[in-house]
Order: sequence, then structure tokens, then C-alpha cells
Amino acid sequence: MRHYFIIAANTYSEARHNKVLHIAGGFAAALILFSLFMGEVSLYQNEKVVKDVGLACISIFGVFVAIYLGVNTLFKELERRTIYSVVSKPVDRHEVLLGKYLGMIMVLISVVFMMTVYLYLVTAFIESKVDWALLPAIGLIIVELAVVAAMAVFFASFSTPFLSGFFCLGLFLIGRITHDLGAFGERSKNPLFKIFATWIQKIYDLEAFDLRTHVVHKLPVYAEDFWLPAAYGLFLIGILLTLSILTFRRRDFK
Repeated sequence: MRHYFIIAANTYSEARHNKVLHIAGGFAAALILFSLFMGEVSLYQNEKVVKDVGLACISIFGVFVAIYLGVNTLFKELERRTIYSVVSKPVDRHEVLLGKYLGMIMVLISVVFMMTVYLYLVTAFIESKVDWALLPAIGLIIVELAVVAAMAVFFASFSTPFLSGFFCLGLFLIGRITHDLGAFGERSKNPLFKIFATWIQKIYDLEAFDLRTHVVHKLPVYAEDFWLPAAYGLFLIGILLTLSILTFRRRDFK
């Protein structure tokens, strides 16, 4: 376990100085601040607009950071040829990959935490109170980002950064529309498409991590609304990391 934490700490230390993370965080903070203006021009929906836009910014920019880190972290090790000095020591390839992934998760949690604090400062300024009901939605955003990071690591284990980012973004967008695809398949008259759309929605649905509508409009959020998607996310992460390890072990570094 010591190898995992050393590699994770090194990955976190390198990533937190990356200018891309600062730019993404700055854009997210600016959009959250801009949501104040959007809320003012809405019809008595100021708080809801700020919370909705704020949570959307945390999710969108978090996905960008997860993909960027996932597709570039391993590639930089290969490009700098530092991977040779790591694997030449008593460190297995799966320890390198999982350590890098843990470091990415630490960075993502830090990024989400900073954006969440900023969102809470803005909402507290409007409502003069802290809305703790937003936390379940933010928690599932972190789970979704962990899934996206696992996707990026999987593609980066055998492909270039550009293609890995392209594949990861495409897979993320597919996961976001499978809920609508399943609803469309239920109304379809084509039995094959109906089966395909229904099953892909059951197997792969990233919309399950979105509690934004519930918390913004103060709808009831039950325990299973959080824990079932969280368990599903851990299941996806386990599959993706297992495939990543099997692929990375076969990769030729030459």
C-alpha cells in the first residue's frame, strides 16, 4: 500500500500546480458569480438559478479536469521516460496505474471542494444561510467524476491523449443520453431497437448521478437515491480499472 500512496501523493503534487486546473476553477467561479446576474433577471427564481448553474459548473468543469488528468498523467510519464525508472524498481505496473488514479481522485476532490465553497459563499450571500441539502448532489458529482477519470485512465492505458480524450468524452456523452434513449426505445415500434435502447439504459446510465433537480427544487432525496448510484459508480470504476490494469500490463513502452 505504501507504493500506492507515494505515487498518489506525487501525482497530486504535480497536478495541483497545473495551470489548466486553475483556469478551469477560475471559469467555474466566474460562471457561478455570473449566475447572480442571471438570477436577478429571472422571475423570483434567484436562489434556484444560482444553485442550478453552480452545480452544473461544478459537474462540467469537473468532467473537463477528470478527462484532462486521466489522459495526460500516464502519457507524461511515458513522454518523459520516467516510467522506466519506476517500473525498474520493485513496483508493479498496476501499482503505478492505481497510484496515479488515486492521485487524480485527490485532485478532483480538491477541485470540487473549492468550487463548492465558492458556491456556498454565493448562496449564503443570497439566502443568509447554508443549504446543506446540496451535499448529496455534490457527493454524486464526485462519484461521477471518479467514473469519468477511470474511463480516461482506461483509454490512456493503450491510446494517445487526443484519442483517449475523444473516446472518453464520447462515452461520457453517451452515458448522459442513455436515459432519454431508453425512453425513446420504449415508444419505438422496432423490437430490436427497443431491446437495445432499454438494456443500454439499464447497464450504462450516467444520468443516475444527477440529483441537481431534486436539491434545487427541494424535492425529497431518500437514502437509496444516493447510495444506489454510488454503489453503481463503484461497480463501473471496478470494471474500468480492472480493464485498465490488464491493458497496461500488455503495453509496450518502446
